[in-house]
Amino acid sequence: MKTCLLWFRNNLRLSDNLPVYHAYQHYDQVIPVYLYPTQNAEHPSGNFPWGEHKQTFVAQSVASLSQLIKVHGSSLLVDENEGTIVERLCALAAMYEVDAIVGPTEPAYNEQMEELAIDQWAAERNIETNWFEERTLFEQHQLPFELADLPQSFTPFRKKLEKYSEPAAVLPEPTLTSCPVKSAPWTPTVHASMDERSAHPFQGGIRAAWDRLDHYLWDTEHITTYKETRNGMLGTDFSSKFSAFLALGSISAREIYAEIKRFEHQITSNESTYWLYFELLWREYFQWISLKHGRDLFLQGGLQPAKPKKNFRNKHFEVWKNGTTGDPLVDANMRELAATGFMSNRGRQNVASYLVHDLHLDWRYGAAWFEAMLVDHDPASNYGNWLYIAGVGNDPRPFRKFNTAFQAERYDPQGEYVNTWLD
Repeated sequence: MKTCLLWFRNNLRLSDNLPVYHAYQHYDQVIPVYLYPTQNAEHPSGNFPWGEHKQTFVAQSVASLSQLIKVHGSSLLVDENEGTIVERLCALAAMYEVDAIVGPTEPAYNEQMEELAIDQWAAERNIETNWFEERTLFEQHQLPFELADLPQSFTPFRKKLEKYSEPAAVLPEPTLTSCPVKSAPWTPTVHASMDERSAHPFQGGIRAAWDRLDHYLWDTEHITTYKETRNGMLGTDFSSKFSAFLALGSISAREIYAEIKRFEHQITSNESTYWLYFELLWREYFQWISLKHGRDLFLQGGLQPAKPKKNFRNKHFEVWKNGTTGDPLVDANMRELAATGFMSNRGRQNVASYLVHDLHLDWRYGAAWFEAMLVDHDPASNYGNWLYIAGVGNDPRPFRKFNTAFQAERYDPQGEYVNTWLD
């Protein structure tokens, strides 16, 4: 009888999930496990602990998966012990004497290093390891180029994918077998209060992800005006708000893509419905950039050979993260982030530009703060966007400075957003 440890990372669902599908197809006994990550974000001088809204959203997402697995007659083992992810996973594999470890591969450098370390430990003990892609719309073999030849900018990447590739069909939920290790359904112990002004008043989890998808596409058809509204900053419906569910894998990119296509077939297709797919392709591009460039994504000089001359002054960083710079648009966005764990894409670009180009600080501090605070943090997208603003990403143009006064005038002409958060 063959037993595997099924490791959930940022793929907290059962459907369209290749490692889950493989585990239940190929092993007699499956032990589903989630290892709670260390709740901090590394930056050059230490760590930022997770914000309470991120803690809550992650906890809700894990609890949602735990409940669904229980409904299917199994149980999720949630490990919150001390130690590194690698130490804890290997300890569980040894304790339960498994024949294999099955999990999702992730593109970011630290996660790739975890996989290599687990491979090495397992190989010494004749334990199989199987890593499967599930985070992206396309699997690597579907890309119309080698990873080493990944286009240097987004537009040729998008055009080649649209011309030569099509996302695979969504995988069904497998039939689960009972887990030989019994554990009570995991319930979250943290719960941040919801600010009534929040543009992201959503709980984490699988059901919440599908409720949001149904609302944005089928109930309201807001997808049909997405391109016109996506630069908004107030309210729940100016953008899809799928990012947090995607970041933790409560829904997959392919599931969203399939629903967009179904909507276009059954209801209507326009520039806005295409633009949501366009945004999924931007996310896709950052995932492959992360895999290709590895550790460079997290270095001060990024993907460019010359290091930017950025330093760190704690006083300047404190006024930025506390929303007390004196710039109304920046301060409003930073206060929204602290109060809700979310910030619009328009806000993120402005506050990032301000940190780098007005305060002249090392971009990595801002990226680490976002990592700790954002409910939708995804390493590839977060660090990729910060590299872009700092001028050390794929696009070599060095100056990406936003005029925040002009931005406020254009995107918040009545001051409604600023007044909401600076009252």
